[in-house]
Amino acid sequence: MELIGDDGASRNQTEVANADAERKNESADHLTTETPGIRIAVATRGGGKVNVHFGHASEFWVYDVAGQTTTFLEVRHVDAYCTGRAESGEPVDKKKIFDDTAALFADCQAILCSGIGDSPRSKLLQRGIAAISGKGDIEELLLESAEFYASLGLSR
Repeated sequence: MELIGDDGASRNQTEVANADAERKNESADHLTTETPGIRIAVATRGGGKVNVHFGHASEFWVYDVAGQTTTFLEVRHVDAYCTGRAESGEPVDKKKIFDDTAALFADCQAILCSGIGDSPRSKLLQRGIAAISGKGDIEELLLESAEFYASLGLSR
């Protein structure tokens, strides 16, 4: 006795459908193991470039980076850490400026700038913020920085 639909062609179609479902599940698993997103503040004067030293920056552009996607969030303004004097001509309180700046970026995992001194780099790291130096295209450096950050094994 032969059951309807119990032929070799039906079994092959079922096997193909099952294989397709497995591939889709593997693809979904791959997507979920992608590098988790991080928030990065970028020292820039615009032009799509990382082009300002941390201590000379008066604004930072903040981005979220997840996988190969960068999302601009906002611009945050700060007092430049290395100016030496306030507009009034009085010496600046570098510790206060640094503390205020670091607090402003407490939600960021990294700061990307064209350069940074060892002391501020170390102080930022103590607060859980990695300082990454580089010059060039913001988008490219954001992706590289996110990958570098993930390789550090830091978590917040």
